[in-house]
Amino acid sequence: MMTKVSLQFNATEGGVQRLAPSNLEVSGHHYFNASGVPFFNLNTPGQELGLLPCTKNGSAPAPFDAPRGQKNEIAVPYLQLIAAEGATKNLQEVYRLATAGGSAPEFCTDMPESFEIQYAAQ
Repeated sequence: MMTKVSLQFNATEGGVQRLAPSNLEVSGHHYFNASGVPFFNLNTPGQELGLLPCTKNGSAPAPFDAPRGQKNEIAVPYLQLIAAEGATKNLQEVYRLATAGGSAPEFCTDMPESFEIQYAAQ
């Protein structure tokens, strides 16, 4: 099963996608491939930064006072991901920092079979 991160885009401006509601220029897409490998495609119409399949190298819990999510869930851990075989354009690592929300619920009682928990990160 392939898992994908959902993003909401504003209309393109001159071929450049922008992320709503911040209006920041989209720098790429993150998803998990069929084998569950975190994958970053950083090629966009405006620039080609490369492809980066990753493996987890380290993690740390988010600080206790990190912002909580929309349903009061705690922030997901900080991560360091390093390049795996197949990385291009000399890409080497990705960090997930300054997270807000995103942790799975303690219990899945009354939850649908498939559900999404949004989070924010830098």
